[in-house]
Amino acid sequence: MQDILKNVEPYVLSAVVINLDKLSNNYHKIEKELANGTSIGGIIKANSYGFGAIPVSKRLYKEGCRNFFVATIEEGVEIRKYLQSDANIYVLAGIMNDCEEIFLNNQLTPILNDMYEVDLWINFSKKIGKKLTAAIQVDTGMVRNGLSKKDVEKYSNKIMENINIAFVMSHLACADIVNHYKNTEQLIRFKDILSFFGKGIKASFSATNGIFLGSDYHFDIVRPGKGLYGFSVREDKIGIFEPVMDVFARIIQLNEISKGETIGYGATFVAERDMKTATLGMGYADGFMRKFAGFGHAFIRDKRVPIVGRISMDYMVVDITDIKEELQIGEWAALTQSPDYTLEKWALELNTLPHEVACRFGRRVKKIYIGEVEN
Repeated sequence: MQDILKNVEPYVLSAVVINLDKLSNNYHKIEKELANGTSIGGIIKANSYGFGAIPVSKRLYKEGCRNFFVATIEEGVEIRKYLQSDANIYVLAGIMNDCEEIFLNNQLTPILNDMYEVDLWINFSKKIGKKLTAAIQVDTGMVRNGLSKKDVEKYSNKIMENINIAFVMSHLACADIVNHYKNTEQLIRFKDILSFFGKGIKASFSATNGIFLGSDYHFDIVRPGKGLYGFSVREDKIGIFEPVMDVFARIIQLNEISKGETIGYGATFVAERDMKTATLGMGYADGFMRKFAGFGHAFIRDKRVPIVGRISMDYMVVDITDIKEELQIGEWAALTQSPDYTLEKWALELNTLPHEVACRFGRRVKKIYIGEVEN
């Protein structure tokens, strides 16, 4: 991995290496889990969970993915520039007034989440004299987005008459919790609501963890996000996907301190011995969360070194006392070491989600890609 970092500009203090070959492996691993006839729709919202929506979507397209999900219109407009016309881009946030032309001009498909959006799309269709396509989201227990069963009972005929329905979708609230009662409850509700749209309607129900609930949850399209990027979250599936991202920061200063001296804001760390430390060029402004201080680690020359003191906006400090070799300013420290110490394991230690960590990496963190598709 260090060879990949050799050509990074010397002023870059932090970097992530994103292996799109491993993304591809995860995509095909998910394919093997699916029921016959089920396809994958890649979740590339939030800049592909911080992995980079453009290189990720181009690689997924190369692997055969033709359905892509973004959160906002802006995300959809950006991605459309890089995907062929046979790629379907669905906007999860739906449509707002005066945005209809943007969808049409950029070949984006709205996911309609309530009757306000349904009426906007139908009225626009009538205005241009063309029956338009949309996906319909229904609420089965998440209580976040989607038409209620009452809305579907009342308006399903109107929707079918005026909209080409790409598929009907819903979202599981507790798929990451094995045997949670709500998974079965939502499945029953979803099938019930689907019945109002008649036989043959296409459906989408599961994201990554829902896929592993079994083929009953697969329907026509699954929507993995975190699984593509190497994460599971469901405890019995941790580690089944290949980690796609590794994180690095440069050594920007080397120090020697005496027993009793303190390190960092608040003087929270007091040296219990004479120590050598290295300051690394990554902090919470780059996405390395403050609460990781006190139990996080880095790796320098394959030796594990603990983070000491608080993590500040631009820096963190590690204890290098036990490294006998002479280190150099500008040398890279690894903050993950796949497959043994990954973003997913970070998240377990932080009691958070790995994609929350990945989404935080900001523009100062250089993204370096392995397996990137050429334009």
